[in-house]
Amino acid sequence: MVSLSKFALSVSMLLAIIFVFQLKGGNSFSILKPVVHMYITNNLTNGEQLGVHCKDKDHDIGYRAIHFQEPYAFTFRPAFFISNTLYFCGFNFGSESHYFDVYVQDRDEKAVDKECHWQINKYGPCRVNVLVNPNSIECFPWPSD
Repeated sequence: MVSLSKFALSVSMLLAIIFVFQLKGGNSFSILKPVVHMYITNNLTNGEQLGVHCKDKDHDIGYRAIHFQEPYAFTFRPAFFISNTLYFCGFNFGSESHYFDVYVQDRDEKAVDKECHWQINKYGPCRVNVLVNPNSIECFPWPSD
């Protein structure tokens, strides 16, 4: 009986530690969720340069200016226990400035699998699901500020 309760206590402590690390950043025990490769491509048809700056609550991916059809890419690992991974980006072109959530785990996890592709257009971002069908495009308007 004593060894069973020690085992139960050990398992409970391990689960508590995993849960705490999950809340802290979602990157602990990284073998449990596959890495997502994020690709954001400048699709502004007038050849404008696109400024992109992406981050989540713990990681700042940084700012980069990209030319037409040039990608801005990064990787991350979604949260395992609680679907709370969120990456958002600021986009600047011409005199316009917009923000958009490029990865919302509840919205995107099943739709994008291991690759998330966005094309940034003047009217808004479009997600291309290249793994399922390269012609599968879902566009979103820029959110109102």
